[in-house]
Amino acid sequence: MTRINSTRSSDLREQETRKQEAREEVEYTFEEQDVVHIPQAVKDRFTSEGMTLGWLRMTLKGQDDVKHIGKKLQEGWQFVDLAEVPEMSATSFVRDEGRYAGVVCRADVGLAKIPTAKYEARSKFYRDKSKAMNDAINSQLMGNNNSRMPISNNSKSKVVTGRQPNFQD
Repeated sequence: MTRINSTRSSDLREQETRKQEAREEVEYTFEEQDVVHIPQAVKDRFTSEGMTLGWLRMTLKGQDDVKHIGKKLQEGWQFVDLAEVPEMSATSFVRDEGRYAGVVCRADVGLAKIPTAKYEARSKFYRDKSKAMNDAINSQLMGNNNSRMPISNNSKSKVVTGRQPNFQD
C-alpha cells in the first residue's frame, strides 16, 4: 500500500514540475504600438514588388490638405486600398466617401506606395541639395575669415529619423 501512495505522489510531483516549467517558459513583453506602424510582412511584400510604403498627411487642422496631397501624387505616390493590405483592416479604417474613398487611413494620414527607385532618387536629390547648401554656407563663412578674429567651424550635423507624429484629436 505504501508503494501505491509513493507512486501517486511522485506522479503528482512530476505533474507539478511540468506545470511550473511550462509557466516559466512563457515570457511576455509589452511594447507600446506606434500609431503609424506597418506590419513587417506587408512591408516585405511591397518591397518584393519594388514599392516603398509610407504615410501621407491627408488633413491639416480638420481640413483636407489638398496642396500637400497634390504634390505627393505628382511625385509618384499612389494610395493603397484595403484589398492590397487586408492584414491592416483591424488596425486601420477605410474612408467611405469624398476624394479619398477607399484609402486605408489611421487618424489623419493615409497609406500610400511609390516605386522604390523613384523614392531613392528623390531622397538622393534632396540629400545632395542639402549637402550643397551646407557646403555653400561653410565656404562663405570661411571666406570671411580674418586672422585677427579667426572663425572656426565646429558645427556637426546629425540626422534623426523616426520622429513621432503629432495628431490633432
